[in-house]
Amino acid sequence: FRRVLQVFVPTLLFCLAMQWLGLYVASFLLIAGFMAIIGKIAWWKSLLTAFIFVAIMFATFDVAFDVIMPKGPLEAAFGR
Repeated sequence: FRRVLQVFVPTLLFCLAMQWLGLYVASFLLIAGFMAIIGKIAWWKSLLTAFIFVAIMFATFDVAFDVIMPKGPLEAAFGR
């Protein structure tokens, strides 16, 4: 049950955070958090991996396929 909650609670928080932070920032936090806290991977590796994954996800969805993804307040900050 504890292991299930270790996945469920962060995923629930991800879904809630995505509404305000947008998909990319929330995904970055989820991936880095999972890797560092649950996976016990060094923080710098977790942050780097999360950044690379989110950059690839942005390039794939927003740039290559022009799919509208929720970006939260960051979209307005970048003038889009």
